[in-house]
Amino acid sequence: MKKYLLTLIMTLVLALGCMGSAFAAENNLVGFVDVNRVFRSHPDFQSTMSVLELERKNAQNEFEQKAPNLDEKGRQELGQKLSEQVDKKEASLINPIRSAIRKAIGEVAKAHGIGSVVSAESMIFGGYDLTNEVIAKVAEGK
Repeated sequence: MKKYLLTLIMTLVLALGCMGSAFAAENNLVGFVDVNRVFRSHPDFQSTMSVLELERKNAQNEFEQKAPNLDEKGRQELGQKLSEQVDKKEASLINPIRSAIRKAIGEVAKAHGIGSVVSAESMIFGGYDLTNEVIAKVAEGK
């Protein structure tokens, strides 16, 4: 009887241990997202890229107009100033898109019980592709 009880207890302990491992593995699921595809599908992406292209062209035109009248140091300073101006504009336009995408990734991952999400380019094998759901979430959030 003691042997039977001991066997039963050991079986239960092993079964609970396996279940615990299964739950732990489930919470450690890894998802992946093709971030570039999500960015390109964002509703504001095309207009943002157009604004940035115009900003770059304007900076280039300003440099070409002013540079001939400047010495080498002046051209470098002007180039740096214009480059910083374009970078600042880019950050102000891209950061809200980036934030919306990160938020959508978090929400989709949480809905699937996924604990970690990596870029699709980083995923070699396995994982759960969240890209289409993230694209849909970003579109509905707009």
